Amino acid sequence: MKRTVSLVAGVVAVPLFASSVAALTPEAVPAATDAATAVAVSAPTIQIAGDTDFASAASWAKKDEIRDRKRAARAGGLRTFGTAHNAKQAVARLKAWANQGMGGYPDQCLRLADDAFGASNRTSTALAQWARAKNAGVAHPGSKDIPVGAHMFWETSHPAGHIATYVGDGKVVTNMPGGSVEIVDWHDLNEWGPYLGWANPYYR
Repeated sequence: MKRTVSLVAGVVAVPLFASSVAALTPEAVPAATDAATAVAVSAPTIQIAGDTDFASAASWAKKDEIRDRKRAARAGGLRTFGTAHNAKQAVARLKAWANQGMGGYPDQCLRLADDAFGASNRTSTALAQWARAKNAGVAHPGSKDIPVGAHMFWETSHPAGHIATYVGDGKVVTNMPGGSVEIVDWHDLNEWGPYLGWANPYYR
C-alpha cells in the first residue's frame, strides 16, 4: 500500500481506518475501531494513511524537539553543566559584583567565571576550559551569535588565554589587569588577542 504523510497545522480531525496505525502525535491517542471515528489532536500533527511511516515521523519529532530546546535556552537561560548556579543566576551575580566594584581577581579570569557559576570540577586555565568545552561538543568557534550566560574565549599573549561571561547587550563581565570586576564591551577584549568563540559553561 502506498504511504501518504502530511503535516497539518492547527487542530485537525484524523480518521482512523482498520488498515491504518493511529496518527503519531506528541501525546497518546486512544485507539479507535469505528472507521467514522475521529480524534482531535493538537498541531502540528502527522496524518498517516495506510502503512505508518515511522522514519518520517521520528525525523519530524526530533527536529521539533531541537527547536524547543533552542527556544527554551534563549528564553530560560543557557544550559550549563556541573554548576551550582544557572546562567541567569550567574549573570546576576557577575553584574552585582561589577556594580559593587569588587576586586581580588588579578590574572584570574577563569576563577571569576568559575565562582559566578559555582563550578564544581574546575580546570587550570581559560584555554583548558575552552578545550574541554570543544571536546564536549558545546563550543561554538568563531560564532558571534552569543547567548546570555555564555563563556567567551580569547587567545592572548598569556599562555592561559582569557575567558569572560556574556551578560547581554554586547557586554561581558571580566576581570581587569588590576583584579577589578567590570562590565565592558566584549569587542574591547579583541585588543588582548583573537576571539576564539563561545561555549556553554561546562564543568564535567
